[in-house]
Amino acid sequence: DLVEKNGVWNLGTSEASEMAKLAETTYRDVNIALANQFAIFAEGANIDIVKVIAASNSQPYSHIHQPGIAVGGHCIPIYPRFYLWNDPLATVVRSAREANAAMPAHAVKLLAESLGDLADKNVVVLGVSYRGGVKESAFSGVFGTVAALLSRGAVVHVHDPMYTDKEISALGFQPYALGSPIDAVILQADHAEYKSLSKKDFPGVQAVVDGRRIFAPGNFEGIPFRNIGQGDIRS
Repeated sequence: DLVEKNGVWNLGTSEASEMAKLAETTYRDVNIALANQFAIFAEGANIDIVKVIAASNSQPYSHIHQPGIAVGGHCIPIYPRFYLWNDPLATVVRSAREANAAMPAHAVKLLAESLGDLADKNVVVLGVSYRGGVKESAFSGVFGTVAALLSRGAVVHVHDPMYTDKEISALGFQPYALGSPIDAVILQADHAEYKSLSKKDFPGVQAVVDGRRIFAPGNFEGIPFRNIGQGDIRS
């Protein structure tokens, strides 16, 4: 089903080929940024942005991506900067990159809205990986999320089923064991192992922010619960 034989496109010059790669990855970053801005508006309007995006994408020319706590990995956060180096006047690209980079701090803001002052609160960030099922921390949202929590005086712990405690410590984080007392939870990576977690796995938990929309809110009944792109759905 490839448009071009063997999937190879002859664009005539290496510069054109390089731009094709930058255009494809930059498009995804800009698309995600738009989804994230829609999500932030939806939170204040008490609208579920996931349902809105599903309805919008039923139109064949709409392809809105999903919002989330962070854009990570070697490609999507980086290639737009390569493009900006060549085209510094690309305001849409620059604004999109800034919007996505601000999402970890936004997730922490949601937590503070539920929990109040985060000073001296024990908070666990779930996920070192930049996305679920991949053991790769390059430009992961864990770094921005931890930094935003520390800036508010929180005591931060980190968990990831794909990393040993030694590996987590080597990244400068304090490892967390499921079942240990904790004040709050922020889900950063959508590992399959996290989908079935509940408040029983986090003794003493007082607030939850799901940055990837994989938790079942009912598993945290009675706990203030926030999703990216949705108002407070549990109190």
